[in-house]
Amino acid sequence: MITLATVLESQPLAAADPVVRSSVPGTLDRAVRWVHSSEVLEIAPLLRGGELLLSGGEALLALPPQEQENYIRSLAGRNIAALALQTAGQAAPMSEWLIAAANRYGLPLIDLRAVVPFVDVAETVNRMVVNEQAAAHVVVDDASRRIARQITDRGPNLPVILEMLATTLEAEVSLTAPDGSPLGRAGAAFGEVGAAGPDDPGNEKGSQAVAGIVVGGQLAAQLTLRSPSRDPFLLELAADRLSGILALALAQAFRPTPAQVADARLLESVIEGGDAETTRQLWLQAGLQPGQAAVVAVFRTSGRDANFSAVERALRLAGVNVKSHQRDGERAVLFTVARKDAHAARDALLRAARGALGGSEDSAAFGPTVADGLRAHESYVEAQETVRLGTPAAGQVLDAMDYLGRRILDAVPDPGFLDSYVESGLAEVLDWDRKHGTSLLGTLLCWLDSGCNTTASAVTLNVERQTMHKRLSKIQALLGGDPRTSGRLLTLHIVAAAAAAARAPHPARRAP
Repeated sequence: MITLATVLESQPLAAADPVVRSSVPGTLDRAVRWVHSSEVLEIAPLLRGGELLLSGGEALLALPPQEQENYIRSLAGRNIAALALQTAGQAAPMSEWLIAAANRYGLPLIDLRAVVPFVDVAETVNRMVVNEQAAAHVVVDDASRRIARQITDRGPNLPVILEMLATTLEAEVSLTAPDGSPLGRAGAAFGEVGAAGPDDPGNEKGSQAVAGIVVGGQLAAQLTLRSPSRDPFLLELAADRLSGILALALAQAFRPTPAQVADARLLESVIEGGDAETTRQLWLQAGLQPGQAAVVAVFRTSGRDANFSAVERALRLAGVNVKSHQRDGERAVLFTVARKDAHAARDALLRAARGALGGSEDSAAFGPTVADGLRAHESYVEAQETVRLGTPAAGQVLDAMDYLGRRILDAVPDPGFLDSYVESGLAEVLDWDRKHGTSLLGTLLCWLDSGCNTTASAVTLNVERQTMHKRLSKIQALLGGDPRTSGRLLTLHIVAAAAAAARAPHPARRAP
């Protein structure tokens, strides 16, 4: 594992005179798995975690504070190692607002106070990373070959396979069923080889990696690797790679029940958008009543643990039927409720999901309710689109209803037609911002997004309430009155969102 401390001491990065501006615990011990440089503000969905992101910072530092915070939140949600901004020669310094946002979301923020070629930094550090990771891949590849040979020659003997893993990785290996009951264990117990247990904060050298083992779309088991001395990257790589091989070993022993098979086939149809008649038949085979309303949620994890069983248990509320299917580290969950209770049930599910995911590495997005469960694919699609638009951070649950405006703008074939409406509705505000270098547009949009709540807007923008009142007074003067009494509040919200999207350095439509 290459730590951030090692990276900062490397010759090309040390020449940049780096200073850690944030105060995130464990910053220097963070593992760096790759170095990437980009000025794209919508880079978060393309990152996988563990990256040191290098940026010139010009586009970011020119954004309003709220947009800077959104950028920080999106990167923190991808669990990257750190963000390094080159402030040398910048007109706008690294603001206290940006540093506070980094601390709030747990993202290490590094100030590069001298100019260095990013390509030199990337080449040097990535070479170090590759050399270290190559050794880990050799160990995991050896374990994979031995297990595959065992399954081919002697069958899927779980005790033997777990013992092979424990010996090769020099770690404790345990396998548990989704309900937590033990399926097997091998290797010295963590407490026997370390001074403290795996959950003891004093055991600083301990490492742990967890991975779900999925067979036929159902979570069949959970693999846990623990070691007081092993590199965390090695354990995580092993958990990720070996979970697939262990799925082959469990496939012969794991026999889904008819109900599990029916659930899996129904969810596959919901995900893929199967035809109405097929979905109707699968709906009945899964034991669901016709005529029910439905909501689909998508759960993801930024860690290695794809076990959402605890979350599902928390969401099994009274009167709510839960069906789920897991693949590629993502779990699609179908909730069916009586139509007359659909609104209240969905609100309760959102609250329960936020309580269950708080503080975890998991995130989720809920699609809208569909009155007929046979149209559940529509809810699934919107849940996926909400993930794309909102890029949820760890522990966050998004609601598609909050992203309806953005989806509408996305659906506009020719966004250019909004230009005349933007000019007609906001010309004076936009002119004022251009002439005075202010951000009244950003203030207006924040206020509209908050439901015209002045106090909440002031908190979001990190300004005094009195300052917020002054800005709103100026905006109302430029607009010709209080927009809340104009009868065109929705129109104003749409054109403000369109104007903000047009001003973004990289197009990313935003709407109420």
